[in-house]
Amino acid sequence: MAEMRESLRREVVRALESAIAEGRTPGAVALIGRGDEVLCHEARGRRMVVPERRPMEPNTVFDLASLTKPVATAPAIMQLVEREAIGLDDPVRAFIPPFTGDGRERATIRHLLTHSSGLPAYRHYDRQLGADLPPEERRARVVEEISRLPLQHPPGEGFVYSCLGFIVLASIVGTVAGESPDVFVHRSIFEPLGMTDTGFNPPAELRGRCAATEQLPEGTLCGVVHDENARYLGGVGGNAGLFGTAADLSRFVRAMLAGGGLGGRRILRPETVAAMLSAQLELPGARRGLGWDIDSTCTPNIRGEFPDGVGHSGFTGTSIWAHPPSGAYVILLTNRVHLGRDREIAPLRREVATIAARHLLPPKAEGASP
Repeated sequence: MAEMRESLRREVVRALESAIAEGRTPGAVALIGRGDEVLCHEARGRRMVVPERRPMEPNTVFDLASLTKPVATAPAIMQLVEREAIGLDDPVRAFIPPFTGDGRERATIRHLLTHSSGLPAYRHYDRQLGADLPPEERRARVVEEISRLPLQHPPGEGFVYSCLGFIVLASIVGTVAGESPDVFVHRSIFEPLGMTDTGFNPPAELRGRCAATEQLPEGTLCGVVHDENARYLGGVGGNAGLFGTAADLSRFVRAMLAGGGLGGRRILRPETVAAMLSAQLELPGARRGLGWDIDSTCTPNIRGEFPDGVGHSGFTGTSIWAHPPSGAYVILLTNRVHLGRDREIAPLRREVATIAARHLLPPKAEGASP
């Protein structure tokens, strides 16, 4: 075991250092585990280059971007489903009255979770509605505007990866739970799992540990969400906005792989987790769980040669891939957008996942199909 750990660590470090040397990202943290064992937790490079140089550390806090979807928004919705406050096949309009017309009456919570509602991928509401709209009015107005968008396809009949659908889901969480979505997920998910460095709008004591993201004309973003819509919504978008560390994400993934609990604290029932991690949408080019990606055009760049699992990625350079049959998982967090949005992190994602698979999974039988 010790020899395997050291071999795994050496190969992961080599991959991280190569990607940094190639200019793909200024820094990265990789955490690989199996069951309750953390087998590799390495940090390389820098969490900030501009306006000052700060080293990457294992406990660096990252803007997790779209990992917000499976780590916060989807489990919050599923907790409300368990409480019978909502149903997966309830119409969206039952909670968002403007969500009608153009076939929207058929759209359900399940459709939003699987990106099959027909909503388009994205709109820049920070530009469309502007800074003059009072912050307390923005969420309702954004959801109202989303509710008027022409659908890209009838609900359930196509797949469009939609950040807008998860903004709507966060609004539903707030309406049904009777409190802000960020407060709800902290109390019902992060606190029970001991995810002490995870949340929205990092407080001052965590901002110094944050990885910097994009360099904007007005300054470098650090501890402020990168996604424009989430930023417009006060840092809590549902599609993005979550910050956290690799160690905290490890606790969440371990809880999911263990059927919804960790350390004697349960956030979801085993049958709920099983539903989330199994295919709820099966269309050509898109197999999706509830908030999780199983097999789509995105997954080859997350899993590499790590098969039969679930995962997700985030625009800032973050990703998770988990393998329920073995209990193994790979977390890769980078701040690749700090060097510009064109920096391609997919090769590093594939390489780290493939290294993990080679060390943690039994070798394929000769002649077996991939």
